[in-house]
Amino acid sequence: MNASPSAFFSIMELAIRWECTLHKVVDAAVLGQVRVVVGIAPVNCGHQLIGGLVQVNIADMLPMFRRMGPSDDTTALRRIAPYDGGDWTYITDPVEGVAIRSADLLVPGQDVQRYEDERDLLRRSTHSAGGTPRYDWDAMYAWLFKRINDDGVPESQAALVGEVQEWFIRNSRSGKVPEDSTIRKRILVIWRVLMGRK
Repeated sequence: MNASPSAFFSIMELAIRWECTLHKVVDAAVLGQVRVVVGIAPVNCGHQLIGGLVQVNIADMLPMFRRMGPSDDTTALRRIAPYDGGDWTYITDPVEGVAIRSADLLVPGQDVQRYEDERDLLRRSTHSAGGTPRYDWDAMYAWLFKRINDDGVPESQAALVGEVQEWFIRNSRSGKVPEDSTIRKRILVIWRVLMGRK
């Protein structure tokens, strides 16, 4: 059975998917190439009550994505637009806005599909001509997200690399396990994001 396409992706998931830095994903959103949305409880915008999925202007969220120095854990969301597009409106109550974390921000799957199609982004993965991938990176990433969610961040990057390698040892059908250096490259973006949140 084929899995249905994801309806939404987090910014970190896209950085991993596109094998780029977090900032390149944010840049695409700043340039209007993909939308960024968030789910919020109803808030007052003048005389209108708005809630649910709304668009976020990613430029308002940049303190969470600083290129130098530590980034903020949260940023106040003060203006929103309807999910399907429309005028920006300011949140009037609560007056301080709504606290948003970077993990709350999502990119709609249809925007991701369009962005990838326009740039032929995922074509590089077809070079194997239908062959089976050597390592099951997708399954490892799924396990890794659950492991970090359940048990927290490992004490060091080396410890994280070791845990990933142990996962491959336990789950490899072929008995082949990627080298430390290969794992380190694959999880570098994840590690940087995790350290930026500390």
